[in-house]
Amino acid sequence: MTKKMVEEKIYTVQGEIQEKGKKKPFTKNVKAKSQTFATEKAMCLFGSKNKIKRNKITIKETKEAEQDGGTK
Repeated sequence: MTKKMVEEKIYTVQGEIQEKGKKKPFTKNVKAKSQTFATEKAMCLFGSKNKIKRNKITIKETKEAEQDGGTK
């Protein structure tokens, strides 16, 4: 059985965090295999580092980050 190698890409996740009654926008770059994993990873990072519950995080957009070379 061969394993398919999936290249991880950099994704930009944008959204808002509700903290102390205020909404704070955020943009976070994460390395993941897909957009779904990137969204999940961003939520995990905010939860573990900032002790923010998932229901206080709103993801607005997840997209592949632009490469420095100008092409993807």
